[in-house]
Amino acid sequence: MHMSRIIFALLLVVCLVGSHHLQAQIVTPDLSPFATVTQKIGFNEVRIEYSRPSVRGRIIFGELVPYGEVWRMGANASTKLYIREQLTIQDQYKLPPGVYGMYAIPDKEEWTIILSREPWLWGAFGYSESYDEVRFKVKPQTLKEQIETFTIQFANVCMNCAEIQLLWDFTKVAFSISTNADEKVVASIKSFTNNPESKLAGEYYLAAKYYLDTNKDLDQALIWIDKALQYGPGAYWVTHTKAEILAKKGDYPEAIKTAKLSKEQAEAKDDQDYVRINEKEIEKWEKLKKMKRQ
Repeated sequence: MHMSRIIFALLLVVCLVGSHHLQAQIVTPDLSPFATVTQKIGFNEVRIEYSRPSVRGRIIFGELVPYGEVWRMGANASTKLYIREQLTIQDQYKLPPGVYGMYAIPDKEEWTIILSREPWLWGAFGYSESYDEVRFKVKPQTLKEQIETFTIQFANVCMNCAEIQLLWDFTKVAFSISTNADEKVVASIKSFTNNPESKLAGEYYLAAKYYLDTNKDLDQALIWIDKALQYGPGAYWVTHTKAEILAKKGDYPEAIKTAKLSKEQAEAKDDQDYVRINEKEIEKWEKLKKMKRQ
């Protein structure tokens, strides 16, 4: 009898443990799933981690997210911004490398965006203005179509800049970020081109292409592209870039002449993509040349 009680007790323990184990396996999807968005801007990698709530038939701004109160910019834990190098916010505020909590104070006519040195809060609980690194105002925009799930995205990305956009329900808020990549590139170009012994065609090409793409000194770009062709003759993509520089300077006759040379060089290497590119550019510049004469 005593032994049977022991066996019964052991079986009961096993059943309870097994039941607990089964209960622990019940998992449900998050209503506001976690997301990460990353963008390379200049030499800087910018990453945002956040949770994405949905509208689900509710009135968002002014009710679910009250006006005039600090909002976590999402759901669950605070939204986090990771940057490797210094960023400039709204062409005005310098943000050192690090991790920041992203918060907002929504209002009908104007939002306050906050980047806080305290990123590890649960939502906005415990938020303190004393940890603000950057705080600035932006104007919300009204969207024509509803965004069901809260979205943070990078848009209008250029070599050194981008927009961070917040979209939810019928509201969009955006602010600009930029890097000092241009300063670094220009410094490295000057360091190379000021060296009288520099004879690397590829480096001169990159310097000229960068000045072309960023609307800098085109006369200087032309000098460098000629050096690239001097040290690397026959490179049809370099010849094409020279044509682009000439066209941007408004010298369409020389641009057309140079593009024709690039086309011939590309045909010799059987690069049909560059043949077509040059043909399109020649056609465009012929029209612009005629318009300039009128």
